[in-house]
This record gives sequence, C-alpha cells and structure tokens, in this order.
Amino acid sequence: MAVRKIWYEDRLENLSSYRNLRDKHKEIIPEILAFVKDNEYLMDQWIMDKWVDDKNLGRVQLWDGDWRVIPFPINEVGCTAIDGDYQLSEMVSFAKLFNITLEEMNELGPKIYDSFVRCCPKTAAYLEEDILKKLLKSATISRLSPGTKINPHNGDIDSLRVHFPVVTDPDAWLSVRGRKRTWEVGNVFGFYDNDKHWAQHNGTRDRIVVIFDYSIDQLEELTDFVLEDPYID
Repeated sequence: MAVRKIWYEDRLENLSSYRNLRDKHKEIIPEILAFVKDNEYLMDQWIMDKWVDDKNLGRVQLWDGDWRVIPFPINEVGCTAIDGDYQLSEMVSFAKLFNITLEEMNELGPKIYDSFVRCCPKTAAYLEEDILKKLLKSATISRLSPGTKINPHNGDIDSLRVHFPVVTDPDAWLSVRGRKRTWEVGNVFGFYDNDKHWAQHNGTRDRIVVIFDYSIDQLEELTDFVLEDPYID
C-alpha cells in the first residue's frame, strides 16, 4: 500500500519563488540575517503563548523552552490591514497570538515592513511574482533555541508550508507524520501544514528558518500542483 506523500518540494518546481529560494539562498540569507538583527527587539519582546486551544483536546501546551517567532512581512497589505479585511492579515494574526492590541500592531506593522524593504531588496524581488499571484500568502521567521520542543500539532488546512533554512544545527529536527529530517542550508523543503508535525532542538546553537505559507487553493487553481488526499494513508 502506497504511503501518502509527505514532502512536496518536487511539486513546487514551477514556482519562481521556490526556485529562487533554493537557487539564490546564498544571496538571500545575508538579507534575512540583517532583518533579524534589525528586529531583534521583537524577538526579545514577543513571546508566544505556550498554551493553545485544540478543538478536540481543549487547552494544550504547544511548546516548551525558548521559541521566538516574528513576522517576515513579504506583503505590505498584511502590515496595514485591520480585523475583517478580505486580505489575510499576518499582523492581525500576530496581535492575537501575542496578546497585544491592534493599535500596537498597526503602529509596529509599517516599521517592520520598512525594515523588510530596507534589508531584503533581493529577497523581495525573488518572491514578487508569486506574491502578486496570491500563491505565496505570508511568511514568518522562527528561531528555535537549544533544549526547545514543539509538541505535535496540526496547522492550517490551506497552507503548503515551505521551510527556508538560515542557521542550522544537525541536532535540531522536524518530524512530519513520523518522518524526521534536519534543516540544511540550501535544502528548501515543503509539507502540508495540516499534517501532524513537531520539532525538537537537541543541539548547541539557535536554529533559524523562514517559514513561507503558500495557498493550496491558489496553487491548485493556477498551477499544476496537486495535494494528495489528506484523509487517506
């Protein structure tokens, strides 16, 4: 019996953004590190709630240790949107996630976007085509410190999630449906965000990745991408 597909990078070859992330990573990584340094104050200030609501289990602990997540604002709309806007607002999502007000987020959003424009001009150009097509909908930067564990969880049903490694450690790993892999610079990979996945860092230095979320609905409508039936194995 065939096992349902877990890793999807081979089905993203037709996307210019994916090819650029893979082939131009040596140009992109210094820009991302500059952005992280420019926004280090957010890493220190914003601490995501360790406890989340699960529709089946109730209140559960998502992670333990030292995990920081900040927006990587590839789309200006998300930086200025308010609750109820048609466009996905990453900033509104972050306001809820970090228990800060929309007013605070509306003040910070343009500053974070200006930092992106200033620090990441090549990255922005490499992503632009698929952002304009609404294939690539949002991005975040995730810093996982040694000793941290992210517990098994399921993400967004409309997200094909792509990990772009920036700083790696061979003893930090991700598991999707029980298939484990480590992050390696230049190895850009993707998986269905709603598949159960978890991570652990047993190494010695921070692991930093950029997480890009592509809309599966848009991918299937505008490209030859196909998501295998998530309800069979």
